[in-house]
This record gives sequence, structure tokens and C-alpha cells, in this order.
Amino acid sequence: MKFKIVPSKLAEANELLKIQKEAFHSELIKYKDFYPSPAAESLDYFILKMQTSLHYSIFVDGRLAGGICIVEQTKDHYYLYRIFLGSEFQNKGLGSKILQQLEKQFPQVKKWSLDTPKDNRRNRHFYEKLGYIKTGEQQITKSLTAIIYEKNL
Repeated sequence: MKFKIVPSKLAEANELLKIQKEAFHSELIKYKDFYPSPAAESLDYFILKMQTSLHYSIFVDGRLAGGICIVEQTKDHYYLYRIFLGSEFQNKGLGSKILQQLEKQFPQVKKWSLDTPKDNRRNRHFYEKLGYIKTGEQQITKSLTAIIYEKNL
């Protein structure tokens, strides 16, 4: 599977949001937290994030497959706010390749940070195998605790 990461276009917002909602639906069911769930995000908020962050679309074999939202903390520290792929593109080794490509696209970034649910062992294993190190925890809601990860390059 060939993929490319390109800046998102506003015309893609509806389809990207649909993919994001599908990708995070199981977490919404599990935590029953409509805020801050990406599966319950409004189109207006999604567009706002597109306009106020570094937002990228992921194309796999020419098809829109997912998205990435990055927030610049400093010139050399970026926060991976969100990355998502549609279910048909998951579990195929794409996530690792996409994150490695992302790091190459931003050679000025020396530190990446992100968070993921504490009880999501699959996500935690994924990030840890890519070199992310747990630096803390944050209680998001009553039922959701996030693990904070960092990777220094």
C-alpha cells in the first residue's frame, strides 16, 4: 500500500470527520464521554482544528484514509493531537510508516508529545515500539485517564 501525507483541504472536512468518528467510535462507547470524544466532534469544531493547527490528510492508494492533527508547542516541540485511519486501513503496518514519515517531514522537531487512553494497551504498545516514553498521566474525565508520551529525536 502506498500512502502520502498532504495538507488537508477544507473540502475534505466532512469525509475526514466521518473517518475520525468511525475510528474513535469504540472509545466513545467505552468511556461514554461525549466531550472530549473525537467520535462526537462537531463539523464546526473539526474545521476550527483544521484552520488552527497543522492538519494533514492521509491518502492510501489514492483514497482518503485518515488524518493527522498536530499542534506546534514551540518551534522544535510538536504535539500529535490526533491521528486516525479508517478501519479498513488499520492493522496493516501503516501507522508506523506514517509516523516515521511524519518525523521526516518535520526535521526541525526535536520533541514529539501525545497522549492516549491509559487502558488502551494496543495504542500504548504502538507508541512505545516507536520510541515514545511515558512521562505522566492526566485524568481527563471520571472514566478516562490519559498516558502522556514524549519522544526526543
